[in-house]
Amino acid sequence: MAAFSGPVPNTAAVQSLQAVVVWEPGAAENPLRSVGGLTLLERILRQLSELDAIKSVVVLKPATVPLPPTSGRVRKPLEYYNVSGANFWEILREARDKLAEDFIAVAAGFLIDQRLFAWLARQPEDVMLTSDEGGSAEPAARLSRKSLEATKPQSSHLKLMAISSMPSHWEEMHGEVPLHFHQVTGEDDAKTGWKILLDHVQKRTLELPGQYFDPIFENLLIRRLAGTAVTANQVTLLTTLVGFVVTVLYYTGWLRLGVLVAILVEVLDGVDGKLARITRTTSRAGEYEHVLDFFYENSWYLALGLHFSRANPHALKAALLMILFDLTDNVAYALMDVGRGLSLDNASPFLARFRLIGGRRNIYTWLFLVGFFLGFPNRVFFVAVVWAGITAAIHGGWLLSKALSRPALSSD
Repeated sequence: MAAFSGPVPNTAAVQSLQAVVVWEPGAAENPLRSVGGLTLLERILRQLSELDAIKSVVVLKPATVPLPPTSGRVRKPLEYYNVSGANFWEILREARDKLAEDFIAVAAGFLIDQRLFAWLARQPEDVMLTSDEGGSAEPAARLSRKSLEATKPQSSHLKLMAISSMPSHWEEMHGEVPLHFHQVTGEDDAKTGWKILLDHVQKRTLELPGQYFDPIFENLLIRRLAGTAVTANQVTLLTTLVGFVVTVLYYTGWLRLGVLVAILVEVLDGVDGKLARITRTTSRAGEYEHVLDFFYENSWYLALGLHFSRANPHALKAALLMILFDLTDNVAYALMDVGRGLSLDNASPFLARFRLIGGRRNIYTWLFLVGFFLGFPNRVFFVAVVWAGITAAIHGGWLLSKALSRPALSSD
């Protein structure tokens, strides 16, 4: 099976399926338990709504369970039916007259990786998931109505696929992201679920501050904000406004205060994307966040150049060079993304390691932190400019070497 790379694929070209969410009586009210800012049921419904292959959703539930209204994020036709079956298979058999010929089914009390839903929706035959090789079937499957004629799952007619055997590389997140299928039955499970989700939305292949400093504070903020009225787009707007505050501070010479606020921006810039992913509220506007980042980040370098130019006539030229280097580096990333659908950081083992220290906003900010507080702000600014040039040369040189040696770019 091919690795999961890029966004979850559009499965509409393969087939159009019904999705069935089964609320087992033994789950009690666990599907209404909130983990990561959403109830388990709401999360599943939003996930299914995001799949083009799903044409409609059916929820099979005990008659005694009252359901809160779903959010506007659940955009597929949704129906509820009361059932009396005792377990996943019995409930599906009982409701089979209301089910489509082919469907995917999942129990409501689980945190389920979106890649598993997409994989099930692409399967041409009946299959049930298991956690490990040789394990028993889990309540997640792609089924046909004919398979429900049996009183229990028939291994002779149902293929089993172990989640542990599936590849976990996720290009959109720039690395290995474990697939999760986690049942939540109590507070301890919910706490584990939070950890799973926070890890799931954490991009891999980051610079050193992004790996070891920022996540501590990002995750604290996400735990506070998920489930509130604060949206990811509002965090993006706040980050941009604070980013331009840094510009003013740098220009007016408040360098130490400015670099501390820049570190706050660094943390906030990681919150909006994570918050959107963990609450399933990604939007088209959020996809253009990097454009705002580009403008306020480069305004920092220009502001520093203007500030230092009062004492050094070369500072403004250095700032313009830094902006040029940053633009060149962004073009290199864009060419790799368009040409191969691959992040430049994942194009080779060397580039993945270089990302840890490669020139970018967060690395420059920590250089500035040291230089501004230890008393050599002018020199550290020129060091950052040189490092920006080296970074652009490494990335541009790698792309050029691949373009000259092969008909098309490919990873090492």
